[in-house]
Amino acid sequence: MPVKSICGTILLSRKPDALARFYAEALGLSFEREEHAGLAPHWGVDIGSVHFGIHPPESFERNAAGHGSVVVTFDVTSLPECLARLERLGAPCIQPPHDEGFGLVASFSDPEGNQFEIVELTYQFEGGLPE
Repeated sequence: MPVKSICGTILLSRKPDALARFYAEALGLSFEREEHAGLAPHWGVDIGSVHFGIHPPESFERNAAGHGSVVVTFDVTSLPECLARLERLGAPCIQPPHDEGFGLVASFSDPEGNQFEIVELTYQFEGGLPE
């Protein structure tokens, strides 16, 4: 199976600083400010083996259609293999493969217009629960 895990969930927020503070206080999460791959500054924390990010909408111009605020990211064994499958299925590519610093990422829409990403990580994910 080409999917190894869900490795990321992203919430889009018009006020990412405030939303990160909310989740930090409500759930005891230790967010870190992140800046990479030309994305707007955002907040992230690893929970187990899933990276939970809170991004401003401008980080995801490719989600401009406004089909919700959650983006699920799948860690795959072979980005080219998944790209070929998605192309065969006619899944619209929102953003072609690009390097975001942690791996090659591509974004697509599913048949209902929901955005999802596939990523071939360039490192072994070792997330953990906050102390």
